[in-house]
Order: sequence, then C-alpha cells, then structure tokens
Amino acid sequence: MAPNTGVSATEIGYGVVQVLRKKITFADANTAVVVGKMPAYSHVVGGGIHVTTVFAGGTPTAGIGFIGSTTNATGYASALVTTAIGFIAIDDLATTSNIMQTVETTVTCTPATGATSGEAYVVVMFTTSYPQA
Repeated sequence: MAPNTGVSATEIGYGVVQVLRKKITFADANTAVVVGKMPAYSHVVGGGIHVTTVFAGGTPTAGIGFIGSTTNATGYASALVTTAIGFIAIDDLATTSNIMQTVETTVTCTPATGATSGEAYVVVMFTTSYPQA
C-alpha cells in the first residue's frame, strides 16, 4: 500500500512531546518506509524500534532517517539490531546535528535486506517550535 504523501505534518499547539509511529516488517526490506512528517523546526528528542517479532536471516538491522532540507537515511539511527524482542533506542541523537530541520521533514525507516521474518514498530518522539520561545 502506498503511503499517503498528501498528509501534512501535525502541530497540536501545546508544546508537548508528539510521537510518530509506524509498523515495519521483513517485507519492507531495503525500502524507505515513511513513518510520518514533522513540522519545520521540530526537535527529535527520542525514539527507537520496538521489535515484536525477531528479524531473522540476512542483515537484521534498520536505520531511521529523514527527508528534509537534506536527506539522510540514517540521520537518527544507524544499524539498529533487530534480532531480539524489545525496544532498541535511537543511537545517533547525541552525535549529530540532524536533530532539527528548518523545513517540514519526512521521517523514514529502512530495514536491511534478506530477513525472512520480523515485525516491529518505529517510534519517533519530537517537539515542535510552537509556542515560539
């Protein structure tokens, strides 16, 4: 099923942490799955991948990135290992300047190739620039 790319980024207007969530499976291997959109100047503050069924076979990892003022397929997390059930936290927020984009940003997740089973949920937490401070 093709993603609904016509949906704009959500701004609920209360200055609270918001969450993008998307299910991925082994069938999504090597495909940039759209997790959702964030408004311009949003700050990614956490997240990860909640593995509910272990990814087996091939290269069982996933990256979380974005399409915004630049494109980086692993801008938030690179090679998160998905071989155990549980929550694997985003690993690149402390070492990157990709945390905030100046334009509306599409968050993506790309599971690595070759898995024969696996299911997980991508979770990305962010705050917006509203109210301006």
